[in-house]
Amino acid sequence: MEEAEVKSTKFQSPLPFLIRLRNFVFGKQKPDMYTLLTFYINLICCVVFLAWNITGYIAVTSREMIFEFKGINVEAIIHQRGVELGFSPVDFVDRLTTFYAIGVICWGVVFFGLILLYRKRRTFAYYLFGGTFFYIGMHLFYLNFQYFKEDTTSFDKVLLLIVITSTLLHTLLMRNERRGGSISFFGEVEDDA
Repeated sequence: MEEAEVKSTKFQSPLPFLIRLRNFVFGKQKPDMYTLLTFYINLICCVVFLAWNITGYIAVTSREMIFEFKGINVEAIIHQRGVELGFSPVDFVDRLTTFYAIGVICWGVVFFGLILLYRKRRTFAYYLFGGTFFYIGMHLFYLNFQYFKEDTTSFDKVLLLIVITSTLLHTLLMRNERRGGSISFFGEVEDDA
């Protein structure tokens, strides 16, 4: 009789599945405070960029639908801005579409690096720096410096700087910890006992 009750209630709550998924992705051991702080700061930046790139990709690829439903000629706006930045109109639309699609991949790579950061793996920095610098390189070289300077907001530039700085700082702190030091800014934590 108890077995029948267990089977009938086993899948009613998604919480056990979510806990197992979290433990599978992030591991069972919680990292130290500085690693958590770096993880959450970079996670917020990653989610913002990921959402922005998905939204941009949808807006650029759904130009006709936006025109039909809202009457906003997104294609004319993009063509005009492309000409102002020195692109041919059609080339600029294609470049924006590619940029947003690759941006989603870059921030997916950064998210994978954040999982490695949470687990305190040495290779996390390669993924965070690789995804971030490739994204910045796409801005500067695939689009152009003028686009990065004029069309990338200061908020985006500050978030990119935060990701790079916090990752660099945490990489140095983890290197110090692996050499027997502390990951803390303030040195070893002394017990009062």
